Amino acid sequence: MDDFRRVSMKSGYSPMPPRSRSERVGPRSRSRSGGGGGRKPPKTGWKRFLSWKWLVLVLVTSLLLMVGGCSAIMLSEGTYDLKKIQKENMPFSSKLYDANDEVIATIGTKQREWADIEKLKAKNPMLVDAFVKTEDRRFYKHIGVDFEGLSRAVVKNIVAMGAAQGASTITQQVCKNIILENAEKTMTRKIKELGCSLNLEKRYSKDDILEAYLNFIGFGGRVAGVRLASKVYFGKDPVEEKLEPQEVAMLAGMPKAPNKYNPLKHPDKAIERRNVVLTMVMPVDDVMEPMLSEEEAKKLAQKPLETCKECEQEYLKQNEFDAYKDLVIDELEEIYGLNEEDLEQLGLNIYTGLNLKAQKAVEEALKDDSLFTNNEGKSLEGADAGITIIDPKTGLIRAVGGGREYKPGYRNRAVADPVQPGSTIKPLTVYSPAIQDLGYNEYFTVEDKKVDFAGDWSPSNYSGGPKGEVSMKYMVANSLNLSTIHLLREVGLERAYNYGQKLGLDLQPADKGYAPLALGGLNKGVTSKQMAQAYSVFPNKGSYKHAYTIRKVVQGDKELEPKKEKDEKETKVFDEKTAYWMTRMLKNVITEGSGKKAALHNDWDVAGKTGTIQGGQAGWFVGYTPNMVMAVNVFYPQGGQDNPYLTGGSAPAKIFGYVMNKALEGEKPQKFQFNAPEPQPPFELKQPQLSASQQSDGILLKWGAQGDRVKFQVWRAEEGQDFQMIKELPGTVGEYKDPVQPPQGGNFLDNLFGGGGQPASKTYRYKVVAIDTEKNDQKESGVVSVTLAPQGEEKPDDGEKPEDPNDPGNGDDNNNFPFPGPGNGNDQGDNGNNGDDGKKDDDKKGGWPW
Repeated sequence: MDDFRRVSMKSGYSPMPPRSRSERVGPRSRSRSGGGGGRKPPKTGWKRFLSWKWLVLVLVTSLLLMVGGCSAIMLSEGTYDLKKIQKENMPFSSKLYDANDEVIATIGTKQREWADIEKLKAKNPMLVDAFVKTEDRRFYKHIGVDFEGLSRAVVKNIVAMGAAQGASTITQQVCKNIILENAEKTMTRKIKELGCSLNLEKRYSKDDILEAYLNFIGFGGRVAGVRLASKVYFGKDPVEEKLEPQEVAMLAGMPKAPNKYNPLKHPDKAIERRNVVLTMVMPVDDVMEPMLSEEEAKKLAQKPLETCKECEQEYLKQNEFDAYKDLVIDELEEIYGLNEEDLEQLGLNIYTGLNLKAQKAVEEALKDDSLFTNNEGKSLEGADAGITIIDPKTGLIRAVGGGREYKPGYRNRAVADPVQPGSTIKPLTVYSPAIQDLGYNEYFTVEDKKVDFAGDWSPSNYSGGPKGEVSMKYMVANSLNLSTIHLLREVGLERAYNYGQKLGLDLQPADKGYAPLALGGLNKGVTSKQMAQAYSVFPNKGSYKHAYTIRKVVQGDKELEPKKEKDEKETKVFDEKTAYWMTRMLKNVITEGSGKKAALHNDWDVAGKTGTIQGGQAGWFVGYTPNMVMAVNVFYPQGGQDNPYLTGGSAPAKIFGYVMNKALEGEKPQKFQFNAPEPQPPFELKQPQLSASQQSDGILLKWGAQGDRVKFQVWRAEEGQDFQMIKELPGTVGEYKDPVQPPQGGNFLDNLFGGGGQPASKTYRYKVVAIDTEKNDQKESGVVSVTLAPQGEEKPDDGEKPEDPNDPGNGDDNNNFPFPGPGNGNDQGDNGNNGDDGKKDDDKKGGWPW
């Protein structure tokens, strides 16, 4: 069968119908002269030029033209950046640094570790030779382009009517994969590749080129470079440990089809390829010395792969922080304009805000089934979680939990799965606005009573029926719904909606209602990243910062400038007092309220809020310490009503406590620091408690101060007359002396025998009115009376209200003529408190002369 026919049949496709034997070779004839019955007529016209000789001539000419083109390209050596093959310039996966500037992972689709060619040859000479024999046997004989091999390949490809054989040398592969910037399959690109190869061999040694090749080639998945490949597949470092011949053969055979011959994924195909290298390449060669005898090769081909199953996990460390790194990749593309190919090729140093302890604690928590239980201890089977931890002062993301089974390319639960926030929205849209704009604090009271809305929606409290009048502190700690709705009515929907938007919540126009803004029933939902950055406003003293992962990106010794401006500005949403007063109440959620399972086992200050979704299909806990804010949502991705009931105070609170305790372990505890006044109970206008006493220079009235917000009016009425205001005083003053004097009268004998003309006494009545200057409310004291006896006469019993009825020195003014009562007499109306042991002071009181 001719070559054309053979190839056609192999491919399963023939552009022509089958030919008979006579059509293939013509009829037999003994005669070679004219007149033979089966002889074909001679070709005429242009067809006579279509012969093998002419075709070979054209190919040789084309080859010479190509060589000439390559020679011309060699004259412009500066066209290629040949330095890329050097260790310091070779494209490598980018490195990821944590918050302490420690390398914790690489980022990019490939990873590699540099292997020095001299060390490889010293420890594993067979490894280096095996790659040369497998990939480019004439490597040490050609000058970058193997013209002999190239000519042979061209002829075979023409005979086979297709690309049956390649002819790329190791040098050409280095040019194609490392030096040239694109991989377009054009004639111009091929000529550049040949010219680059010639220039590369001109400047660098064979070992330099081979070193670049061995450090760059791919070995399946994310593995690149022979050193990392040896570690991943066999657990051996080839610059320090000797590889077995069968291990060498497997590595040398992989570059032909790295994923197809990956021994961890396709062991059968890997063995097949390894044995091809062992039995067909390593022993027999017409250029290089054999490395194994045929007998040794056949014996080694019977061995199993013996790969290291655990080494992939050990040496490919990027699996540990995939969710965090995915955020970094997204940010690199959005802010710096870098794609994944750049990350693999440019060898960037990416400095992030990752907290290693916090990230590891998050990974552990997501794998811990004991944390995923509800309040009844039932396993939350099928539930997943998203977690985000942020530094409130900088906005840097410290840790991310993308899901319990997160892998690269999966949905990142921390940023891609919005969930209704439930009651965790209350501090953002209701409580803090009430503090900020309406002056509320933890002492204010709110009605917790039934409320009905149109459409038969009648919300209730999770903990039971209406509680009546409750303090704001109690309402927050126990996450009461009814009183929160009543407070939202005071705040107003427009104000609440605007605050939610300022705090980065993805609110929709339909969210401007009581269910979304008071109870968290948002139409679109929010992510743990959004909630963490929103709550950062509290420990950051009222200022909001956008969350991000990257501090800086460095290439070589140069820091890269962002293509798009970073959103690192700080926005003042609440004042520091609001942040402090809200934090006081959110601390109480953990100590006395619904978030007790989020408590920390140390002296760190911690505050937070629970949230539960209608029907128990999802739960939240968002909390913070002075240096970290953490948002956790646990939910059922598939929904359904038969799942165990889930609340924010169960799994989410437990996860928060677990992660924070681990992340803060060993650090000095911190307390919240706010420069703000302590909250005070709400102002309440009090009824003045008025008392009066007669002094030598007037009547002293006392009632007690009530503060700057109040003013007092003092009113007096003489006997038989109406009250008249005699004095107005500020609320900081709680007493006043009315300078009235007793009436003038005769002496005792004049009065006794009718010689005096003055009245015996005079009575004054007093009251004090307290006025709230802000609300203009008023409260009036009771009326007190004081009777003044004429000078020189003892005061009769006038029924004056005592200053303190419980004072043990009080008694009746027993001015019974002619003898005073025992020990209590007081003719000055001072309630009997000015005498020693109840005796009269005759010098002051004008009593009996004896």
